Amino acid sequence: MKRFYLLLAILTLNCSLLFSQKQNPPTSSVKSATPKKKSTAPELNDFVCSLHEESINKVLIAIGDIKGSSDFEVMFITGKYYWTIKDAKINIRPDSSSFTCDALVNVGPFDYKTKVVGDAKIMYNNDSNIISIRISRAIFELYTMVLGKKIHIKDIHLEDHFKDPFRFEGPKTIATEMEFTMPDSTKKKIYLVPTECKMQLKFKEICTSCEIAAAEVRAPSPVKTISPIESTKASTLQPAQTGKK
Repeated sequence: MKRFYLLLAILTLNCSLLFSQKQNPPTSSVKSATPKKKSTAPELNDFVCSLHEESINKVLIAIGDIKGSSDFEVMFITGKYYWTIKDAKINIRPDSSSFTCDALVNVGPFDYKTKVVGDAKIMYNNDSNIISIRISRAIFELYTMVLGKKIHIKDIHLEDHFKDPFRFEGPKTIATEMEFTMPDSTKKKIYLVPTECKMQLKFKEICTSCEIAAAEVRAPSPVKTISPIESTKASTLQPAQTGKK
């Protein structure tokens, strides 16, 4: 009987401890970590230069039409094909830039026109101060029709015909020198030169911004020179020293 009451007391104590833990759960002593703020690079906005896609497309207009031709043989059919590229354009976009043109193809008695959409790669070299625009990929299919069926001849890779990229000078060419007259009538020369530049692609334009450093150009101190004649005169005027015997 005593053992029964002892077990009952132990069960009652354990139940009360469990109930108190549920009512007041233990608090964690670990502090929540506060996220650190990301350090942002200083914005380069001393000088901003913009190159619009219309300026680049004027170069393509000056180049004119690009043509190609060759012989072909497919399914025991031989002939000669001709293709001409017209209305070539570079389209500058923030996410990806493209190259577009119209391809006019003549394969024997069969003619057709197709729209070519390719990729353009734009880069800026900070060391050489050159903005380069290269057509990296532009392909169109060359085919003919035989008895109402399309027959593939080959793929024309236009990037092979634009091996040289278009190059434009960057903003580092604005280095200049300024002269100011001070209140005491002395002249002070200030030299401005871009130090760091970066490129950003926007809608229809290439923007290059740079940081500019300004420093005073100090004139070198004058050096007094003596002509050979004056040096000879000065040496002859000095009396000769005689040693005592």
